Amino acid sequence: MIVIADTSALLSAFGRAEPLHDAAVAVLNAETFVLSPMVLTELHHLAYKRSGFETARAIMGALLGRLADGDDVLGAITLDRLRSAHEVQGKYASLELDLADCIGVVLADEYQTDRIFTLDQRDFRAVRPLTPKFDAFKILPADC
Repeated sequence: MIVIADTSALLSAFGRAEPLHDAAVAVLNAETFVLSPMVLTELHHLAYKRSGFETARAIMGALLGRLADGDDVLGAITLDRLRSAHEVQGKYASLELDLADCIGVVLADEYQTDRIFTLDQRDFRAVRPLTPKFDAFKILPADC
């Protein structure tokens, strides 16, 4: 089953000093991901701020290679998906979810998966999948 990638776990997989680096790398190497353009933008921004331009470009290059090889899928951001994400954000307003997380919830529904690659357990344990057959998200690498 495909996995929705979140920024925190991708940062961990590409940053040796990041929390849970080894576990994140293991998941990254074993799974197929949906990569949201919002997560890619957020990832590039944070990698640039933390480690500089060349590191951010190298991370994007690695992910572009995975996409080009068919290892991962680029999740499209449509008007309907943005509307759904906005609804998720409103439903869970007390969590103050960012738009990238809400798009991840919507993409999980679109791709019929309950698996999220994230270190953000607080939010993704509280949010329920939109797909009725799933009761909760399986968080990777925590639930491996």
